[in-house]
Amino acid sequence: LNGNVWSSGYPLSKFDPKTEKFTDYPEARHSYSPCVDAEGNVWVTLSGESEFAKIDAKTGKLTKWPTPTPKSYPRRIEVDHDGMVWIGEFLTGKLARFDPKTETFKEYVLPGPDPTPYALGFDRNNQVWYSSHNQDTIGRLDPKTGKVTEYPLPYPDNAIKEFLIDSQGRMWFGTPPNNKVGYFILPNGG
Repeated sequence: LNGNVWSSGYPLSKFDPKTEKFTDYPEARHSYSPCVDAEGNVWVTLSGESEFAKIDAKTGKLTKWPTPTPKSYPRRIEVDHDGMVWIGEFLTGKLARFDPKTETFKEYVLPGPDPTPYALGFDRNNQVWYSSHNQDTIGRLDPKTGKVTEYPLPYPDNAIKEFLIDSQGRMWFGTPPNNKVGYFILPNGG
């Protein structure tokens, strides 16, 4: 974002390489997974507080919201192609979609006894992909219908932290406990 480097932690920090100065955001404790939207705003989860925040690109002001389900311990946060903010509610087994324009939520309950959504990614059709940390599955959520399709992984204890889609439509992931990097081909070209 404008050449700045963002670092999650205790607290969220921004480093400006031009001035060589750090700016800390002490109100963003337990910050995790910063991402940038199309307007240059930075979004971050605040796991310990079950909140998430936006740092306005123009003003630098930080605004916080609670996750729709308390004690959800949010992990990844990502912004989709339409500007919707998605949050993996790790402990409650849900994905939350936040509309920044209306400041409203929609939650999606994920299948299984312990969904624990972690990695989040979007394919070219704006389908939401997530990894289940404890169930060793990857899921695809269709936001229009709420339908979730799950796919088993070939490795136990996957611990996938991020998804990255490449120009050919492949979704890449790493599974650190298995010392593997892989990809899957998205249905219908993703």
